[in-house]
Amino acid sequence: MTQSGEPRRIILARHGQTEWNKEFRFQGKTNVQLTETGKQQAHALASRLESWPPEVIYTSPLDRAVYTAQSIADRHNLKPILLPELQEIDFASWEGQSIPMLDKEQHETFALWRADPFFNPPAGAESWEKLHTRLARAVKIFLDGSFKRIVVVSHGGIMRALYAVFVGLNPHKVWNMDVSNCAMSGVEMRYGRPCLVFANDDLHVRAGSYGEKLPVWGESYELRS
Repeated sequence: MTQSGEPRRIILARHGQTEWNKEFRFQGKTNVQLTETGKQQAHALASRLESWPPEVIYTSPLDRAVYTAQSIADRHNLKPILLPELQEIDFASWEGQSIPMLDKEQHETFALWRADPFFNPPAGAESWEKLHTRLARAVKIFLDGSFKRIVVVSHGGIMRALYAVFVGLNPHKVWNMDVSNCAMSGVEMRYGRPCLVFANDDLHVRAGSYGEKLPVWGESYELRS
């Protein structure tokens, strides 16, 4: 268990790379598997978090997120808790479609989406109102328990939505923030309010074997050497 008085901290992490990530396709709720590179990324994230043992891990039930979450959980004798609320955004007819091809064949519609994705979804896709409602339920689950160290594994669209729903950033602007495969962002509760401490940290993926020695919450590098 965590030490008394430790602030509540939440790691938001994206899943590892999939084949559709490589091909620049919309995935949404389609159950696409990780590539071998994606699995390596998941294990790099797990290694990074060995020095910061979570008390609970929540994950999207889609396989790409579950594999990533399980890679972390295995190192801490935990079982990830599947939350349907954390599934990726439903992109309807755009799921599986090539992003460059959509830009070419549905240029006006795609340009509107790209300018403000949550508020200009493709026909039949999930609305911002529905997305906000389900993620608000997820955030309540994160905060209702007594856990102080929480890991949440989800998707690129969901992490951006959580920046808005959870942290309070402008939902019209959060798509300007990059979310790399197996990158993590840190949220700390301060005086009952969430504070985004860091975002899109994927140094563990890019640092190779040095990744597991990297700090998580700002402790000095010297302490890990």
